[in-house]
Amino acid sequence: MTLSTDTPTALLLATDLSARCDRALARAVQLARQWNARLVVATVLPDTVAGEVSSNLLSSAPPLDDLRARQLAERRLLRLLDDHAEGLVVDVRVGHGHIGRTVLQLATEEGCGMVITGISSDPLFELPLLGSTGLWLTRHSMLPVLIVHDRVRGPYRNLAVACDFSDSVDHATRLALALFGAPLQLSLVHALESPGSLLFSGDRESMQEHAHADARGKAQALLAGLRPLLGEAHVQNVIEPGDPARIVNEHAETAGSELVVVATHGRGALFNLLIGSVAHQLVEALETDTLLVRDARSAAAAIDLVGSPP
Repeated sequence: MTLSTDTPTALLLATDLSARCDRALARAVQLARQWNARLVVATVLPDTVAGEVSSNLLSSAPPLDDLRARQLAERRLLRLLDDHAEGLVVDVRVGHGHIGRTVLQLATEEGCGMVITGISSDPLFELPLLGSTGLWLTRHSMLPVLIVHDRVRGPYRNLAVACDFSDSVDHATRLALALFGAPLQLSLVHALESPGSLLFSGDRESMQEHAHADARGKAQALLAGLRPLLGEAHVQNVIEPGDPARIVNEHAETAGSELVVVATHGRGALFNLLIGSVAHQLVEALETDTLLVRDARSAAAAIDLVGSPP
């Protein structure tokens, strides 16, 4: 399976439809307009709460069936959309069960090319921690996953890439550039791995200098391949020793990055970051919108979504 670099014809917004998800909804509407795409709004009722609706959310609390769930979802959606989605084709889907797995099943059924979600909480429509669902999606989704944090101020024009110079990062960056177009600024942010504990500080400094030079060379090689997609973009290489999450966070904040691109299958420190417990912290802590892209070559090793554990 190879991810298409064509703009998606349909987008899936995974949401609890509460007022707190307005940023993700606004971004989904903006992208649907930008790409002339159909917008599918998906709400998932976990089995653990489907029959336990709080009386303060509904006048009575019988088990929530699909029809009543859809009616409630459509009422919330109309309030949230107001007139912002005029002219768009918008569909609502209601699913039951494991949130991540159901979202991907709905995305497949609807022919969606991207999953969009945000940070919010509503016991009626989602599990207590959206971060756990976001992390699950990074491990299992073959579609790009866009996690929205910030308000929409227009199309993405200032991009940062969490970069380990792997083929997976090259793939993720190419996909982002194909989707969003040549940016005004592109930053490649690389965290140098610690050379370890050495007896002499001079050896440590020498190793760091060598690692820095090696990273600069790899960055230049990566950019050479990307140059046809970059147009007149200003390119910045950020190479610093330390924790990848901290470095990416700090650069995104200081540079005003509107979107951070992250490959979920790579190597080195960034790979360990994304498959370990720190990934959850990154998804929750990063205040910048984040595009998570899984390398399409891992499709052969993908887990069967229907039979996989949560």
